[in-house]
Amino acid sequence: MTADKALIFDQHFSEIYGERWPQLRQALLANEVKVARINAFYKEDPSLQSLGPEWGLGKELSDPPGCREIFENFDLNRFTTPILPVYRMDPASLFPALALDAKPGERVLDMCAAPGGKSLVVIEAMQGEGEFTANELAAKRRFRMMSVFKRYLPKDIRAMVKITGKDGSRIGLGKKDYFDRILLDAPCSGERGVVQKASELAQWKPKRTKSFAIRQYALLSSAFMALKPGGRLVYSTCSISPAENDGVIDKLFKRHEGLFDVLESPFAFGEKTQHGIQFLPDQEGWGPIFYSILEKRA
Repeated sequence: MTADKALIFDQHFSEIYGERWPQLRQALLANEVKVARINAFYKEDPSLQSLGPEWGLGKELSDPPGCREIFENFDLNRFTTPILPVYRMDPASLFPALALDAKPGERVLDMCAAPGGKSLVVIEAMQGEGEFTANELAAKRRFRMMSVFKRYLPKDIRAMVKITGKDGSRIGLGKKDYFDRILLDAPCSGERGVVQKASELAQWKPKRTKSFAIRQYALLSSAFMALKPGGRLVYSTCSISPAENDGVIDKLFKRHEGLFDVLESPFAFGEKTQHGIQFLPDQEGWGPIFYSILEKRA
């Protein structure tokens, strides 16, 4: 059965990616590339400058910004300071959060915020000023996110963070035209996880993508409703399926044509798609990550 499902999976994505698919599939099976995102709120001893290879940390990278190399001996559990110095993440995951370009004093929403890595990047940009809402519907993921915030954010910075557990697809109804910036890192098919686990692959069907796309559009519509005129919304997924990426933006165009613009990414990384940028692991080794930057017309 798993072999049959794998064949269906491969046929589906071969139709999308053509000759590139075998190379991309192999890259999805490889270990994810990770970097150590520097925590700007870390002011502890030992200093960041003194944390070197013996701690599993290499040099600071020029791209993505604010990150250091990670070596095999890196172990976050070795750090016993109240605030942790670095957060381990896929470098591609940084770009949707950076593209949001949050400013001090703004009202910002991370609609599907767990596990919290992107939220940390956005909160840092706000410099302790404004209102940041981290929403996560799933209770276990929400509690894990709360733990992340406690380990990475000082108490005074946490005071600006509001944690909620709402269904994101309903937030727009109660917060119409409220937020200056919204990050929607939507639940998705996560094909990297599918291809790496036989149990996941055994359950995969093409309609999985369609089901996620329906949910994603409901979340995106809600986010658009909650966004102020002139505000910015960044939609992202870790899917390789166009239906969950550009396809969801297409649906928003059909419903809200003339009410928003798609902005160019300010970063020279990733592959351009119809409405955004995609990182695929057969290139830089990062991702998969897709993101699109939307601006609601005033």
